[in-house]
Amino acid sequence: MQLVSRDPAHVPVEVLDLRELSAAARAQRLEAAIDTAANTPFDLSARPPIRLTAILLSDTRTALVMAAHQIVCDGTSMAILLGEFGELYRAARQGVTPELAPAPPGYGAFVTEQLAALAGQASGEDLAYWTERLAGAAGSALPGDSRAAASDGVPLDTCAVSRTLDSGLADAVLAYARRAGATPFAVLLGTMSVMIAAATGDGDVSVGTATSSRTPRFARTVGMLTNMVVHRSRIDLSGTFTEALAEVSLDLLDAIDCQDVPFSQVTDALGHGGEPGTGLVRTAFSAGALGGLTLGEGSLSERVMRTSQGPFDVTVICEIAAPGIALDWQFALRTYSRELARGYCAAYEEMLAALLERPDAAMDSLGLTEILSRPGGVRAG
Repeated sequence: MQLVSRDPAHVPVEVLDLRELSAAARAQRLEAAIDTAANTPFDLSARPPIRLTAILLSDTRTALVMAAHQIVCDGTSMAILLGEFGELYRAARQGVTPELAPAPPGYGAFVTEQLAALAGQASGEDLAYWTERLAGAAGSALPGDSRAAASDGVPLDTCAVSRTLDSGLADAVLAYARRAGATPFAVLLGTMSVMIAAATGDGDVSVGTATSSRTPRFARTVGMLTNMVVHRSRIDLSGTFTEALAEVSLDLLDAIDCQDVPFSQVTDALGHGGEPGTGLVRTAFSAGALGGLTLGEGSLSERVMRTSQGPFDVTVICEIAAPGIALDWQFALRTYSRELARGYCAAYEEMLAALLERPDAAMDSLGLTEILSRPGGVRAG
């Protein structure tokens, strides 16, 4: 349950001093400290939902880890925070006034407006759309295997795999999206839906996608302004990828048109719930938020640490930017072994290449099931 406080407490900063260690020991401790700071679970009943750790590496070099629970901060909010932190840092170092944009409406104002909108007729119509659209739907996911961790372990632990598409494949995604009148994200999502259909033999594919509830008024508001919608498409492997992408794109647009209904209301209306991996969303496939940290002086290295826990069987964050296309995967260890997770990542890229090479051929003639069952591949029972 989310409680919006009008007077939140200051967030304490933990300071870890590694300056006296040798270079090798310092590098090892730094990696361990970042991992601990990023992945220690939050106790929302006892501590703030934001955690800051400053790691002193030398008299002129410091690492800062900022971790936020998703109940208070979505990806766009993190980009906003990093941007403003960089400007404040630059101004403090140079002894000048920071050049910050006017303060946006607070998260409390967003909640007030959202509650008023949810009481209106349009919200009822959107909820009726979802209950009709998702009647009989079940969350779709890639098959797991017997080598996954025992179910009595930590049920939310995941295996993270980051993959960057080679430049030729990334260029092919962008080029085909332009020809097909679709977005690059729709091409990647369509491939995921085709992969699930090929792996499970079920063409009724339902995948969760994170969407933003930000209007221009709340474009720079910090908080959890992201919602989850369910993208449901019928994938016919006897048809072409061009046909499948057209349906995926239309289904995605329909879902976005009705995105303002909170996901919790949709699941309540449909009677979905249960343990992780059993609900309406088992696979989440979303686009990442753009933005990051700039200091205006000195040197900077930055990296994103995704949490090592999550409620879905598979979570994929697509980073689509000028340098290229990257996919950050998380596989639930209750369902997938690490070997199977890596196999699925490789199979996805091979399948994407096959679909883009012959988008107007019948998909069941492209060897998709063979990609999923090669030696060292992903069919493990």
